[in-house]
Amino acid sequence: MNQLLDIFPFIKQTMLDLEKQNKFLNKVTLTGKINALHVAGNLFEFTDKTAIVFDELKSELIHALLNENIKKITNELEFKAKTTIDILIRNLFERTADVGFFSIDSVIINFLTTDTISKDTMHNHLMEYASKYSVYNEIIIFDTQGNVQINMNRDNLIQKSTDPIIEDALNTNDYVEKYSTTDIFASQEKTLVYAQKIRHNSQNIGVLCLCFKFEDELESIFKNLSHNNEILSISGNLGILATNQKSSKNIPIKFEDKKYTIVNKKYVSVSKQTSGYQGYSGISDWYATAMQDTIELVKENVNVANKDKKNLLNQELNDIIEKANDIIDDIADVIINGELIACKQKVYLLTPILDNMRSISTELLSSIKDSIRNLEVVVEEGLIHDAKMASHLAIDIMDRSLYERANDSRWWALTPLFEDELFSDTPDSTKLNATLKYINDLYTVYTNIFIYDKNKKVIASSTDSSIIGNTLSQEYLEKTLFNTNTQNYDVSDFENSSLYRDKATYIYSATIKKSSAVVGGIGVVFDSEVEFREMLNDSFPSSKKGFMVFIDKDKRIISTNHSSLKILDILDIDEKFVALKDAHSIYDYLTYDDKEYIVASVSSQGYREYKTKDNYVNATFCLTFIEI
Repeated sequence: MNQLLDIFPFIKQTMLDLEKQNKFLNKVTLTGKINALHVAGNLFEFTDKTAIVFDELKSELIHALLNENIKKITNELEFKAKTTIDILIRNLFERTADVGFFSIDSVIINFLTTDTISKDTMHNHLMEYASKYSVYNEIIIFDTQGNVQINMNRDNLIQKSTDPIIEDALNTNDYVEKYSTTDIFASQEKTLVYAQKIRHNSQNIGVLCLCFKFEDELESIFKNLSHNNEILSISGNLGILATNQKSSKNIPIKFEDKKYTIVNKKYVSVSKQTSGYQGYSGISDWYATAMQDTIELVKENVNVANKDKKNLLNQELNDIIEKANDIIDDIADVIINGELIACKQKVYLLTPILDNMRSISTELLSSIKDSIRNLEVVVEEGLIHDAKMASHLAIDIMDRSLYERANDSRWWALTPLFEDELFSDTPDSTKLNATLKYINDLYTVYTNIFIYDKNKKVIASSTDSSIIGNTLSQEYLEKTLFNTNTQNYDVSDFENSSLYRDKATYIYSATIKKSSAVVGGIGVVFDSEVEFREMLNDSFPSSKKGFMVFIDKDKRIISTNHSSLKILDILDIDEKFVALKDAHSIYDYLTYDDKEYIVASVSSQGYREYKTKDNYVNATFCLTFIEI
């Protein structure tokens, strides 16, 4: 308790004030006993009991103030730590699929096994892939001895690697990931590498390595989450791997499975390990830590509510308020009865004693009211923070996920097999289906991946052979077939589709070209019902009651975890929640289905190039309803 009082000195001052007032009450009572016990004995005996009750109240009130303040701070830090590690893990999960897909690329295989592809052509091919995914700063192709056959980043002068990851990749049928100092990218202090062997005719012919922009990615996550000198970091058994404040590398951070810890008597610290994504947990000993300088806590928690709000306090806190009111009423009764006795028996010595009691009562009332107002502010700020951060997290995950969908469709459109088969008069659907199934098994967020020719006829599908031969008519496919820039992609409206069990989803589409001619396209059917709902469930504060909703600018529901709301229905909510403009977020109190909520709305801001530089416009919002 003393440690927390040092963190929250304004609570410590409240405790000292209450102790001073209680001592004064005891002193006044003692004075009354000495001077007027013979006429008001019962009165002062009652005051003694009141002082004891007040002392108990003081302890309960200080405990409640400390509990609510530290709960607010630790909830915020826990949310940020969990968000940091889980967003990173979701991103890295996609990388495990990328390296699996890229390792079967026929251009790479031909480059390693024939003399038909020049190094310039191969380099351009790698650059074409990397231009779709700005998360990689290097792609390297090794032979089985670790000799570099080609690499994308010409500033990286590597010629041979002795890193064990190459041998590890050759000896497993899965990907290998490693974050360490490596000769694969010697100019970097550490590099996060994903490696997978390349095979041809059942023989190992090389190893593909993708180097992920680890610090760049963490910088963007930290930037979105941190404020007021908070320290966010990713750590492992070798210490801090990345942080938003370089000076924090000297702070002893370790994973502790506790609600919070106090570090160096200066920081409140919360650490979280990932809950994983689709069974993937990354490098297992990684965890995120969020820390707050206690000086900033003092600045944040001295505000007093300046307007009345609905009762946000729980039963325990309301009981304290009721007990405080009883004490004030008891003292008031003592004063009234004392005045009656003094008047009736002409005992004028009671007058100054009663005046002092009146003064104490006024001070007590002021101190308790200030404390309760502070509690209300803390609880209110905590609820608002939870609602806003949940919405922010969910919409950020949505943007990051759909960024991957835009990139996946364009990556796969570059597959030489798809180009060749679409260019052929008799495309081999069996071969195409097998390749699409391999891809779909790697990228599990899709219910189907299909290929269509320049007449919009489906010629291959990863999961649904019944659509092969069908001619599609959607507008986004028409746009794809008129596109000649491989950096572009098209997206369906969020609407019901026969390609998604007649439910609503986004379908991303990219142009397949042979040389300069458009020969067809590839469509990827996002499993929106499952994936969006998981995003909402993962983002909602587990300690709260309520629900979340993704909506578009017309307030049509994209997804929700509310049992009675339906996809594509219009959410009955004020226009201000989708008219955010420059603010990007808004919160308010409202009644929905006869329940009181704090509601926060956050608008999509895009991620990397997605919705920021690629000309794709689709205003979406996430609303979090936290029940009061």
